[in-house]
Amino acid sequence: MNSFARSFTAAKRALLGAGPLALALGSAQAKTCSVDLDEVQTLRKEILDIAKSNLHVDKDRAAAAKRKLGDALNGGQVSVDPTDLKGIISLKGKPSPAVMQDVLARLQNIIASCQ
Repeated sequence: MNSFARSFTAAKRALLGAGPLALALGSAQAKTCSVDLDEVQTLRKEILDIAKSNLHVDKDRAAAAKRKLGDALNGGQVSVDPTDLKGIISLKGKPSPAVMQDVLARLQNIIASCQ
């Protein structure tokens, strides 16, 4: 059996197995909408700017936590101690309420245009 036939058969089995699930979900339908990509990119940049100006990330603690989690994932067992994550991110200010309201209003407009 060639690779196309094997993948087709596997896909067919997956679809047949998903059939009852699809029926159970009822009227789940994909929605599509169009948004202005430039607006989304601008909004993303502004949100990142707000985060950068109001959050402090302890790079040493973040690197240590990343190493520890990576070792745990490679070892097969994952146990996360919340104290390992404590203090990695801290607030160093509070964003302007007017800026936050503006960003949230523009985000809500994008979401509303897709409903």
